Amino acid sequence: MNIFVSDGKVLSQDRAFNYGDGIFTTTHVQHGKIQLFDFHLSRLAYDASVLNIALDMKALSDAMVKTAKAESRQSFVLKVHVSAGEGGRGYARDKANPALIRLMCFPYPQHYEPLREKGADLICAQTPLSIQPLLAGVKHLNRLEQVLIKREIETANADDALVLDTQHHIVEASAGNVFFKNNQGWHTPILDGSGVNGVVRQFLLSHFRDDRSIEITEARYSMEALIGADCLVVTNALMGVMPVKSLTLENGNKLTFDISHSQVLTDALLTKYREEDARFS
Repeated sequence: MNIFVSDGKVLSQDRAFNYGDGIFTTTHVQHGKIQLFDFHLSRLAYDASVLNIALDMKALSDAMVKTAKAESRQSFVLKVHVSAGEGGRGYARDKANPALIRLMCFPYPQHYEPLREKGADLICAQTPLSIQPLLAGVKHLNRLEQVLIKREIETANADDALVLDTQHHIVEASAGNVFFKNNQGWHTPILDGSGVNGVVRQFLLSHFRDDRSIEITEARYSMEALIGADCLVVTNALMGVMPVKSLTLENGNKLTFDISHSQVLTDALLTKYREEDARFS
């Protein structure tokens, strides 16, 4: 396994470049500390095992920590890009070539905070996600569906999109997971056919499974489940818990939500961040 801070160069025989043969995770670094670090490491290890990519997790963890501390910026994005390596004949890998790890730093998106205060406006994406149980939950490098969905979002001048699979079940947003609240409690789509099992999603499910102050149900949901819902949120490692103000349906009708109901999820996540900050200080 080779780890390096990316200089922007990509080798022509890199399998990530040729086939999308790899995985990635995107972390938020605050004051030199990677938020939800353990969840990111766990996901990298799991996703790599699904694609049969050998990783030295101790070396990767040390490199991530070193890179996070080396930056002078107080808040930034650290992306970990894992390629299955170079070469091989066609789709087959060259087993002699190790994985390539690129660590890349970017500015933190400044629009998330004001968007969180007002609530996001979503559309229903016309592009469905394909169903592939073997890759469900994995944050792999094949993201063409998300590219098409992002084009829809930009065309509609929306903040994000709710995405369904080819069987018309709710899966996620364009780059985050979704939770919603109705009179039966909190819910999130099960990710056994498609979608990415995000680190904030994993944390919230784990936290409330132990805390039991609220119950979150994982199940398969159609759009009808959102009719009458009090709250809808999008989650990922950068935006945290993003409340949704409105969702424009395919027929042009609009569902509206109370963004204040998202506070219980936000509070749990912020408490976790404070605990991590104290732990690694």
